[in-house]
Amino acid sequence: MNEVTIVCCYNNLKTYNDFVNTLKAQTCPCEIIGIDNRDNKAFTSCAGAYNSVKDQITTKYVIYSHQDILLTEPDTLAKFVSYLGRINADDILGVAGVKFNEPGLFSNIKHIDNLTGELIYPGNERVEGGMMECDTVDECFFGGYAEHFRRYPFDDVLCNNWHLYAAEACMRIKSNYPRGGGSITFMYVMFISYIFQTESIREDAIPFRFITVFTNYVGITQSIFHSYAQHVYLQELILFMLCCIILICVREK
Repeated sequence: MNEVTIVCCYNNLKTYNDFVNTLKAQTCPCEIIGIDNRDNKAFTSCAGAYNSVKDQITTKYVIYSHQDILLTEPDTLAKFVSYLGRINADDILGVAGVKFNEPGLFSNIKHIDNLTGELIYPGNERVEGGMMECDTVDECFFGGYAEHFRRYPFDDVLCNNWHLYAAEACMRIKSNYPRGGGSITFMYVMFISYIFQTESIREDAIPFRFITVFTNYVGITQSIFHSYAQHVYLQELILFMLCCIILICVREK
């Protein structure tokens, strides 16, 4: 039986098929669940799309991926799965992430620059071997134990669009199970470099540098309000308000 399921919500069939072909070339076999949203009507959020298939996942691990990801070496998935075996039941592992107390996006993957067409690092900090602890992971390629995501589905009310659902999940879990409490949870970003995004960032999309600034700002804000916002939904309200403020600022620019 396969150990891992790859879940991908797509709106471009060719891009998705390119991704699937790289999965089929991997030395690590996997289950694949594709969510067809080409009409942009089946789902209005990635959180809702992912939650809709959570009970279809029968493998030990699950990875959620963007459609424009390519695994360029045959053992890339095997390496990622091997690191999934090293994390705890409620930890989350990704390939790009941020730390609240350090600036920059930590990642070894590359994507196509929307100006030059060249492959570049979206983040300005590299991961040197193994796994590095972080506070939130990027949505491009992340996962963990399937049972975790069944018990803690994505928040499709707060994240009722296509952004920040992984960041919200990381912050919610860390808030529910702070270090030193009954459970210890970690978010990790691993060193893997044989992954890149094939599509350039659209002009109307939130760029990586904005995500980095946003998540660092939320981390500072969360630490200030943590004593006064023990209830997770109050913390989510604070996160939602910050999203609205920053998105308005971005649109005005």
